[in-house]
Amino acid sequence: MMHYPGKHIRIGIVDNDALALGALQQVVRTYLPQSEVIWKETDGNRAVSLCSTPATTPDALIVDASLEGMTGSEVCRRIRANDAEIVLVGVTSFILARFHDAMLDGGAQCLLPKDKPQTICQAVIALCEGRIPRDARFSTESAAEAHRRLSKEQQVNPIRTVMLSPREEEVMTWIDLGKTSLWIAKRLNTSESTIKTYAQRIYTKLGVHTKVEAIIAWRNRRGE
Repeated sequence: MMHYPGKHIRIGIVDNDALALGALQQVVRTYLPQSEVIWKETDGNRAVSLCSTPATTPDALIVDASLEGMTGSEVCRRIRANDAEIVLVGVTSFILARFHDAMLDGGAQCLLPKDKPQTICQAVIALCEGRIPRDARFSTESAAEAHRRLSKEQQVNPIRTVMLSPREEEVMTWIDLGKTSLWIAKRLNTSESTIKTYAQRIYTKLGVHTKVEAIIAWRNRRGE
């Protein structure tokens, strides 16, 4: 078993699967014994917030590409638009092609399979040292270049940076698919009035007044 005992690296992990979070933390402990997992999160919004607070900003963030609510690519996009330093390593249990383009477009520096723990740790070390491996799974765009691109995009299209909660993201996803408040309420095992309250909060955050306007803003926010 190979270890990478180099410099101390502060690492954050975001994955909506609690078991996967534990497994990824163990990977870091095993292969990067000098490093430290400073926090683990299942909530993408919370991870973005932690990465914008100096005391909790990690040197590297391991991001699950298939997060529920806010996607892994959106987590990366929001972080990279405001920070050129944090190393963003995307991981997934699915076929890489499913998330590769979206993750790298969102500022992740690579997308790797979760079942390759040594590869994940090698990537963390290499990227923290400023090296970009010549590998198709890695972006040819530097973190600084991605930051400039995404910060400019944020200025041009600020709606993309609006912070919706995971439940608001879920509700808006169903609204975009044409589902009624009653249908969404049954799906989420809650009341129709609660869904309508979520919808009003979403409209306020997106700066719109109607469902049609919300759908347009939502799609623009996602780059569709």
